[in-house]
Amino acid sequence: MKSKQPDTPPIEETRVREVWERQEARDRSAVRRMAEGRKVSRLRKSDGGKDGTRLASVKIKVSALRTERRIMRCKPGTFEWRYGRDKQGAEFHAGNHLAILWERAGMTIASSSDFLRGISSGYPTGISDGRVAAIDKLNGFRAHVGTAGAERMIDYCVLGLTTAEIARKKNMGQREISTVLHNDLNETAQFLDFVPGKRRVHKHRSGSETV
Repeated sequence: MKSKQPDTPPIEETRVREVWERQEARDRSAVRRMAEGRKVSRLRKSDGGKDGTRLASVKIKVSALRTERRIMRCKPGTFEWRYGRDKQGAEFHAGNHLAILWERAGMTIASSSDFLRGISSGYPTGISDGRVAAIDKLNGFRAHVGTAGAERMIDYCVLGLTTAEIARKKNMGQREISTVLHNDLNETAQFLDFVPGKRRVHKHRSGSETV
């Protein structure tokens, strides 16, 4: 008795179907681009850039293998404008993670001066283990980059000040402060282990060590 062969479409039919599937994918992509363009136009008309912000097409990594473009509003001279628009390298990820740690630690603008002075009177009581870990990490960050470097990084990555605003605050030129901020970000990226091949050993209060 002959075994029944599975019904398989001819090779030509398979290739034709793949062509149409690719065309449908291109059509869907074109529709998304048109919708994105209309969205940008509406944003520009409604906003007008009165606060100095601009719209930028930013490549966002959404998975290990896939990236996509999204329209983001950012202000020229800010951390996001310089490091987040195109290739998001170690500096961008380090600055972004610093802001996340700051948020996890429950810090506010009012308590930032206490943090920089190394006192904990501004911290809320009865805090969670996650918040304690974030505060410990921030204390290690301040010890690594120094109080002045920590203040610059908080202004730049957390509070969103532009290079021009930080330059005026520090009585420095914009080009000079840009170099200083870039070096601070490199130190921050190294401390937070965003630099490949430069894993650090972090000491905890208990005396244990982790890499």
